[in-house]
Amino acid sequence: MINCDLGECLTPNPDAQVMPLIGMANIACGGHVGNDKSMIDAIKLALKNNVKIGVHPSYNDSVNFGRVSYMLSDDELFDLIQSQVSHFQNLCIQHGATLAYIKPHGALYHDMTHQQSVLRVICKVIESIDPSLVLVVQAGNEDHFKNFENNANGGFLREVFADRGYNAMHMIARSEKGAVLNEYNAIIEQFWRFSNNKTLKIDTICFHSDNLASVEALTRLKDA
Repeated sequence: MINCDLGECLTPNPDAQVMPLIGMANIACGGHVGNDKSMIDAIKLALKNNVKIGVHPSYNDSVNFGRVSYMLSDDELFDLIQSQVSHFQNLCIQHGATLAYIKPHGALYHDMTHQQSVLRVICKVIESIDPSLVLVVQAGNEDHFKNFENNANGGFLREVFADRGYNAMHMIARSEKGAVLNEYNAIIEQFWRFSNNKTLKIDTICFHSDNLASVEALTRLKDA
């Protein structure tokens, strides 16, 4: 299933074009970007297109679009994520939508992937809000996640990225050359490579709506 980061207040806004092309919408909830209007608009679009709704929390970092890590205590991190997720869930309830999963954004996603303390806090947030919520995690890092999945009622969805560069199965850091694929043909090729992968457990493939080549790739995949 395809997922995409949406509700990111982009100009022009690709949400209406992208939403019919995907199965899961990761909606920004105010950490790196987003406000009540953008969240509600994206929730309504997802409902209209029968797309699963996910919340996309981040460090409180609009300046760097959530792509810089912050050193927070466990309690500070819990409060940060819990406030974003619970507010977004309330908006979902108000508009007759169901929140299905959590996918951290940017540096928070990276830190969750490499720091068990961050992953532990996010799992505690899920437990406090709705234990049935699924957590989207990076595929190929089974040792890091296995002990937590056994204790998570909602479980994990393992994700790869159609539009990010990889070295083997290690994602190239955004600060390095080749981190982002900017040609739609390359993105489509990588999408099919992951779709046909039989050696790695992959549940969902991500496209980024702030990458014009990714939006073009999604459109061409749908037409195909």
